[in-house]
Amino acid sequence: MVTTRLTPRTTQLVTHDVLLLFATRFIRLFAYGSLSVVLVFYLTSLGLSTAQTGVLFTLTLIGDTVISLYLTTRADRIGRRHMLIVGAMLMIAAGVIFSITHNFLLLTIAATIGVISPSGNEVGPFLSIEQAALSHVVSEQTRTHIFAWYTLAGSFATALGALAAGVIVHVLQKATMAPVTNRSII
Repeated sequence: MVTTRLTPRTTQLVTHDVLLLFATRFIRLFAYGSLSVVLVFYLTSLGLSTAQTGVLFTLTLIGDTVISLYLTTRADRIGRRHMLIVGAMLMIAAGVIFSITHNFLLLTIAATIGVISPSGNEVGPFLSIEQAALSHVVSEQTRTHIFAWYTLAGSFATALGALAAGVIVHVLQKATMAPVTNRSII
C-alpha cells in the first residue's frame, strides 16, 4: 500500500495557479451547495408552478451540457483561463437575471445559458477545464495527491454551502423575515 503525505517538498510544488484553482472551485461549489437548498423555494415564491420549475431545471441541465461542450472543446485553442472566465461571467449574468425578474422566459434563458447547478453538483465546463489545467501545473509525483485534495475541497465546499444556506434560511424564518414576493424589475 502506497501512502503519500504532504511534505515540505510537495507543499513547495503547490503553486499560485494550484491555489487559484482550489479557491475558485471552493467558491463555486459553496455557491452550488447554497443554491441547491434555496432555488426551488425561491422560484416557487416568485410564482412559478412546479411544472415550470421542472421545465426550468431540465433546460438548465441541457443548457449546461451544450455550454460545457462548446467551452471545453475550445478551451485549449482559446485558453483555459479565458474559458473559465467566460463560464464565470455566464454564472454572474444568470444570478443577476434571477435576482431582478420573475419572468419565466427570462429565467429559463438565464438558467439555460447561465451554468448554474440546481442539484448542488458540479456542472458546466469548469471541472474538465480545471482538471486539465491542474494536471499541467503539478508534478507527476504529486498529481494524485493534489487531485484527491481538489475533490475533497469541492465536496466540503458543497456541504458547507448547503449548511450555510440552511442556517441562514432558518435564522431568517425565526426573525420573521418577509418571504420573497413575485414583484420584480423586469
